[in-house]
Amino acid sequence: MFFLIAVNALTFLALAVLHIYWALGGQWGWQSTLPTKPDGKILFKPGTGATFVVAFGLLVFATITIGNFGVVDPWIDRRYVHIGMWIIIFIFFLRAIGDFKFIGFTKKIKHTPFAINDNKIYSPLCLGIAFVSFLILVFR
Repeated sequence: MFFLIAVNALTFLALAVLHIYWALGGQWGWQSTLPTKPDGKILFKPGTGATFVVAFGLLVFATITIGNFGVVDPWIDRRYVHIGMWIIIFIFFLRAIGDFKFIGFTKKIKHTPFAINDNKIYSPLCLGIAFVSFLILVFR
């Protein structure tokens, strides 16, 4: 159990740090993290505020995951950690499935730099996070 919680929490923390880096103007790695049309046009480019919001959400997910150790029990009832875990499972499972066009395992656009990375990294990572979160919930 410790290992599963640690893996998910560290994954969320690493992703949060990466989003903070991007929000502060960092350029490494962002080019192939945004969905594009076949002509290479980026579908959307989130601003600084939106990127910070994602980073904050990832930090909240790390806190919820770590909450399975009982460290937040003095402040947060364990049932809210349980509900939070279901929310994490739902969000990341839906992200892995995708939007049936540009994102996820069901996407139709498959040959852009983002789509290639989505097949190799992003969607499997999201499915893995959902699965590990489910295991944490079941075995805690």
